[in-house]
Amino acid sequence: MSTTEVLADPRTVLAAGVLTWREKKGRIEVLLVHRPRYDDWSIPKGKLDPGETFPAAAVREVEEETGYRVRLHRPLPSSSYVLASGRPKLVRYWSGEVRSRVGPGPQNPREVDEVRWVEIEKAGRLMHGQNDQAPLAALRDHLEQDAARTRPIIIQRHAAALSRAKWREGEETRPLNTKGKRQAKLLPAMLDSYDPAVLISSPWERCRSTVQPFGRLSGLDLTTKSALTEAGHEAQPSRTAAVIARVLQEARPTVVCTHRPVLPTVIGVIREHASEEVAAELPAEDPYLAAGEALVLHVTEQGRVVALERHRPILD
Repeated sequence: MSTTEVLADPRTVLAAGVLTWREKKGRIEVLLVHRPRYDDWSIPKGKLDPGETFPAAAVREVEEETGYRVRLHRPLPSSSYVLASGRPKLVRYWSGEVRSRVGPGPQNPREVDEVRWVEIEKAGRLMHGQNDQAPLAALRDHLEQDAARTRPIIIQRHAAALSRAKWREGEETRPLNTKGKRQAKLLPAMLDSYDPAVLISSPWERCRSTVQPFGRLSGLDLTTKSALTEAGHEAQPSRTAAVIARVLQEARPTVVCTHRPVLPTVIGVIREHASEEVAAELPAEDPYLAAGEALVLHVTEQGRVVALERHRPILD
């Protein structure tokens, strides 16, 4: 069963985890947990809460099981299988690094009773579960290619807005609708999973309102660029392209919020900086991203896009 088919099945159990790594005394170590119920060592992971995105769940689960707050890097291979109950299960993984220590360790010793940093060469032998082997192998490959520590650049389409027909006061001030306000409230947990350091937006109201909740959570100042508005893009698309090219070249963890009509130019610039495999995965048709949806780019220090994901707030 493909990932698409698994996601389409309403019975599917959704879960997420992070293979967290560090370099210590010249050796790479990964963070594993011991599960007493199975008496095995595993990558920290767990089920999504209602309305939770995969990235937010991955970070939360690591924190609950290990006491570490992590930042996500590039995605690792997912696993999908059928549980004994007959329900399909999908687990999405990321590589990650520790942001901070926020707790003493496992919150529930009945689920996880020990946390251990293990040299990567030994981790495969310690983990008995086959589903954890593919993420571990992929992390090894990324480390060998010096492409494990990527920087996230998140292209965020603004959340759902009031229709043009219902707003007579100009495009610059058209606000989010009720659905969009709910989406904006749910975005911070997902965006924070990647630990962005820069927040850039179109100055128009519906874009600013989409990312301001995250700005308040993170303490980041919001920088606005007129080139990211619909009008600015229509007048001078080259300026829009220059803004995106600069963001990619600087390769700092960044959120960029803009509008649907601007996305073809944004994606065109990304394609120029992406590997052939990633370029083929970029959205190719209007509307490119749904309202409130984020295109998460994983970029090397040199500004090369080596992986991407798409996420949007899950409304009940």
